[in-house]
Amino acid sequence: MKAIFLIFLSSLIPFFLLSLPPKIQTRIEQLVRDNPRQLSYAEYALLAETVLDRTPCNFLVFGVGRDSRLWVDLNKAGSTYFLEDNPYWLNLIKGQIPDLNAYPVVYNTKRKEWKYLLKKPEVLQLELPEELNKIKWDIIFVDAPAGWDDECPGRMKSIVAAASFAHAQKDVHVFVHDCDRTVEAIYSSEYLKDKNLIKTIGKLRHYHIQ
Repeated sequence: MKAIFLIFLSSLIPFFLLSLPPKIQTRIEQLVRDNPRQLSYAEYALLAETVLDRTPCNFLVFGVGRDSRLWVDLNKAGSTYFLEDNPYWLNLIKGQIPDLNAYPVVYNTKRKEWKYLLKKPEVLQLELPEELNKIKWDIIFVDAPAGWDDECPGRMKSIVAAASFAHAQKDVHVFVHDCDRTVEAIYSSEYLKDKNLIKTIGKLRHYHIQ
């Protein structure tokens, strides 16, 4: 009976989650329990599997959070960098992870401007530290800035920045979270292109620009 139950339980869990090391599965489970409105099990697993498959790599993450340590540890032999516009979160997470490669960034946009800005990539150029502009990225994860209402910065600039790196450098995996929302979905399709979309899990889109 126990064996049957375990087989049934396994059928409910995505295959790529089962292929992760048990310690990583446990950490993902803890993150999901502690942060129920963030990434799901399956979303974390898809991104984690890609990082493990390509490590050591150069990994750029838009946004710091309680999962920042996970991304650093998964890419232990590589280089992981973070961009954050919220001073509170930047200071909080850097206080917990003093050696975190995290940089402040300013967006100067409002989500309500998204329609006007959609066809204006020249206005959407994001000013980044020169060090980051020189890096050949392997994986980029867009999970910031905030975009839940019209007064938030919205993810127009972060998606355009990720797309600019990917199209210029090639062989870049780009993940965009919260693609159930209009801005994330439309900007991802516009700049990352649907032909490069290889998987959607929940709210997470996975693009591979070759």
